[in-house]
Amino acid sequence: MTRAGFVWDDFLTFEQRAWLYYGDAWKRYIFTGFNEWTHYFRPLVVALFVLQVRLFEGAPEPMHMVSLGMHLANVLLVFAFARSLVPQDWKWRDPLALLGSVLYGLHPMLVESVTWIGCQFDQVQVMAALAGLLCSRHIDSIWPRAALVTACFFVSATAKESAASYPAIVLLFDWLLRGDRNLRPALRLVQLLRRNWPVYTGLLLAGLAYLWLRRAMMGATVAGLEPWMLVPNVARIDGIAYVYLKYWAVVVGIPTELNPLHPVGSVAFGENGKLLALRVLASTAVFSLGLLALTRRFTALGVLVLATTLYLLPVLGLLPVQFDNSIYHERYAIGAIVLACVLLPRVAHELRSLATHMPMLSKLAPLLALAWLAAAIPNIRATIPLWSNNVALWEWTLRANPGNELALGNLISAYIMVGESGKARALVNQTIADGIACDNCDINGFMLSVREGDQPMIDATVDRLRNSPTLFGNSGMRFNYFRTIGHLELRSGNLQAAVAALHEAIAIEAQEPFARLLLTEALVGLGLTLKAEREAALAVNLSHPQEREHYRQRSQRILGGEALLGLPIPTPEGGQSATK
Repeated sequence: MTRAGFVWDDFLTFEQRAWLYYGDAWKRYIFTGFNEWTHYFRPLVVALFVLQVRLFEGAPEPMHMVSLGMHLANVLLVFAFARSLVPQDWKWRDPLALLGSVLYGLHPMLVESVTWIGCQFDQVQVMAALAGLLCSRHIDSIWPRAALVTACFFVSATAKESAASYPAIVLLFDWLLRGDRNLRPALRLVQLLRRNWPVYTGLLLAGLAYLWLRRAMMGATVAGLEPWMLVPNVARIDGIAYVYLKYWAVVVGIPTELNPLHPVGSVAFGENGKLLALRVLASTAVFSLGLLALTRRFTALGVLVLATTLYLLPVLGLLPVQFDNSIYHERYAIGAIVLACVLLPRVAHELRSLATHMPMLSKLAPLLALAWLAAAIPNIRATIPLWSNNVALWEWTLRANPGNELALGNLISAYIMVGESGKARALVNQTIADGIACDNCDINGFMLSVREGDQPMIDATVDRLRNSPTLFGNSGMRFNYFRTIGHLELRSGNLQAAVAALHEAIAIEAQEPFARLLLTEALVGLGLTLKAEREAALAVNLSHPQEREHYRQRSQRILGGEALLGLPIPTPEGGQSATK
């Protein structure tokens, strides 16, 4: 962890967002516009990112230590909460609370959440939720409890949207800890509502305040939501059941492929009637078990099943809103894993009577825990290095998902970042030869070929980009395309065309420094010295703190009349090529 670098979107998030470490534009971006989000509203952690980047000057290692610290803090919260859920005089109280925290701390499905800095959203959301549940458990006075639980909910919600189920989870824990088991379920619920109404009212008001703030800042509560989306078809029902069962496998820790991608296209939903029926029946059985246990002797088991289900609801695909190209992600189950580990001692306490009648159960349980840990630890040791290095991460992902567009594009980008241009070029040529539609591959190949003066690859990639039906629907791709067209025109001596293309790029992403540096050289070539000096100053100020001196030196040389970025592209005959 101390030597881990940025991976995946971390480069976009922490190296290519100049407002994170320059100026005060962050005050706007923490609410909207971060990474072109349309569905996410997470101002608390975006503000935390600003603080970390400015404090650590963009270095990844200290940020990894923050992530690790968050995980360890959550381990301690799991121990404290789990310990509080069972009687003080029970001899297994501390050992089982410790076991629950260890299972959480060493859960192999959480490697992504700890080693990917971008997952601090998940860590903070879970931390605030755990703190709120602890407050609910330990504070008897109703008004202080209502205030603190409500505050924790609001903090959790502004960290990540998965906090949406928090009020219902608070109610479930109250059912477990404050409900009168001698009453019928309906009367028990009425009693809870009557006694704890300030808490539930506070949660409702906090939720409404969050939704108002989200709408005020983003322009919509849920962008693109239509009434017809609330009625799932057969394929979506099959998909929901599949994902629900898959997340239970994640919670239990059943070994799976832990790379970043689980492609949607890898499973066909709604086509096999027998599989559909089995998935729906299995999902219904799990949920029904929770409902049954909740109203019978095994309340903690019921709370575990239902609270886990509630936490997972936002990521089960109930709405046909496709966030990315994966069916599920292990990181989305972090709160479900927390709930399972927290409730482990309480469930064991409820089941102790079964152990009396089934002595083998009490002997088998410790062996199962040891076997689980024996499998988890090597898995963690093997996976952490893969999630700590961007090249290793995407090589691993591509091996597991051959031909996947996202894996190919990210691996090409990773090779370029570490100077492995030969490997990047070979992979671009492979995607072209195989006819794989991959905008990210083509744009990376285009940028690399213009930088290195590879005219055949320029011709191959620019044609594919210009004919792509999807390229211009993505603002990041549009920016890279126009910036690289500007670079190509600069190298071809077409300075006016270069300036026009670079202005198109800057209109999309105004705070990217390399486009400003390219524009500086084009303006110098046109004799527009004052404009060039302004662009050079912006390029330096907007550059990453660790690259700022490098940008300063290059801008000075360009302003001095030296051609650094606009050298003509050589032809095989030794001449100069022209752009198409």
